[in-house]
Amino acid sequence: MSLVNKKAGWILALIIISFFIYSFNLNNQLFWDDDDWIIGNNFVHDLSHVKEIFSTDILAGFGLNSNYYRPLLLLSFTFNYVVHGIEPLGYHLVSNGFHILNGILIFFLLLGVFKKRLPAFLAALIFLIHPLQTEAVTYISGRGDPMSVFFMLLSLWIFTKAQSLSRKTSKFWLLTSGSIISFILAILSRETAVLFPLLFMIFYISFLTKAGFWKSIWQSFVKAIPYFVISGIYGILRLTVFNFQNTLNFYSQANEYTEHLSYRLFTFGHALMDYFRLIFAPLGLHMERDLAIKTSLFQWPVWLAVLILAGIIYVVIKKFKTNRIWFFAWAWFFVALGPVSGIIPINAIIYEHWLYLPLIGFLALAGFYLDKLLSFAKNGWRMFLWVLLIGYLTFFGVASIKRNIAWGNPTSFYEDILRYNPESVRIINNLANLYSERGEFKKAEEAYMRALSINEGAGFAQPYYNLGNLYRDRGDISGAVEQYKKAIEVDPGFIFAYQNLAVVYVNQNELANAALTLEDLKKIKPNDPVIYYNLAVIYLAQQEKDLSLENIQSGIKLSGSSELNAAFEYLLSQPEFKVE
Repeated sequence: MSLVNKKAGWILALIIISFFIYSFNLNNQLFWDDDDWIIGNNFVHDLSHVKEIFSTDILAGFGLNSNYYRPLLLLSFTFNYVVHGIEPLGYHLVSNGFHILNGILIFFLLLGVFKKRLPAFLAALIFLIHPLQTEAVTYISGRGDPMSVFFMLLSLWIFTKAQSLSRKTSKFWLLTSGSIISFILAILSRETAVLFPLLFMIFYISFLTKAGFWKSIWQSFVKAIPYFVISGIYGILRLTVFNFQNTLNFYSQANEYTEHLSYRLFTFGHALMDYFRLIFAPLGLHMERDLAIKTSLFQWPVWLAVLILAGIIYVVIKKFKTNRIWFFAWAWFFVALGPVSGIIPINAIIYEHWLYLPLIGFLALAGFYLDKLLSFAKNGWRMFLWVLLIGYLTFFGVASIKRNIAWGNPTSFYEDILRYNPESVRIINNLANLYSERGEFKKAEEAYMRALSINEGAGFAQPYYNLGNLYRDRGDISGAVEQYKKAIEVDPGFIFAYQNLAVVYVNQNELANAALTLEDLKKIKPNDPVIYYNLAVIYLAQQEKDLSLENIQSGIKLSGSSELNAAFEYLLSQPEFKVE
């Protein structure tokens, strides 16, 4: 029997088990950020916006700005949308597929390391079925995690295949080029892939060289130079051409967390203890977690995290010469967590899906020692350990199925989050939106008002805007105007409030106010030809021919749409512009 056939059964088991667990999400509808990233994002609705996808941030097609630059992720959404619109099945099949492929790549990589199938299989299996992974896989907007990890692992695996070949062969250079291309695709799927060169070095030091520590670092660095060059180019582009908001700070307003690196690292210590608990006992899983800012090394559980980290470092150093799996596991884990450790102020402190990539290192160690334990145990104890392990893995699988099902009911999903984090303005606002969509307007209004009472000073405009829409739809125009104005006051860059406010003014025949509102919007979006068209129409209705003509001419220069150009030409054909 060939080696391929020997692997086939293990791979088939990984595919069947993981596909079964994630089949429970196949009918889950798109919601939450999916509304902004897919449903309302014009750039993903057809293939005519590929240029914009690769030159703007991920929310530009929705009309907003963001820090995220993930063009390949958006392109994958475009593929889904063009094929089947917003029907959920295809989206989930693609996301689930990336996750399953990641498990298979982990199996192949660790099989090459361990030279044994069982530890590689156990690590890959736990990666695939761990309940923590559902946040990255089942949430369609979370696809960036499994997608970027796939290309990173593929790059690493291709590189290992090239190492057995002579540098003089064309196949070596073909594989090397494939590894580099795969890394570029990883970066274009999710920003955190920029750390791949460090992960590459960790893998190389751990498994591809037997040199001493410092020599192995140098060897791995030399091998990683092409990847560092790409990361460097990407970093420069993100700080210049693609610096859409503030690449190095996701917070719009300074606070004690953003202003003190020490506070961010202390708080990460607390998050780290929560991560460890969730890895071993994934109970009470939910999004929108929150942690109090830690300001001292001696606060609980910061000091415990430091002691554990010191113990890990001690064991890694002690074991490095004899067993580099410890170095691989913990170096990979902490480097992969680096982007969310607080070194750079990210707009959250803890998320379950942030463990998607770090778990690979931890689970490689787990697979290694589980195999050792099962090998050394005597017959009776071995059977007992197998029963315990199967029971534990069954618990993981059942918990993952429950999480997949939970993601299928947005209302109960949000309500469940509020049990853990009752003051999450985003979740309350999202829940209110669902109530409004179902026609439960009283519940929606109560939820929006609750969000606003918590939101005071938080700079979150959506509850005001959504409440304004609710008032508008029931005929309370003055109430709607007040809420739209508050949304603009809270977030002057929230374009939707300007748009709806201008429409209300037009419907009330307050054209002067409508024009002033759109002029303010034009300052925020000076390259949007639709704004110029609307202003031209309003000024023409006010007999402001010169202002109307000025906006028509500016709009035509900006417009790339034949339909919009025809609309501008129609305005120019009006009697007011006829030369007497």
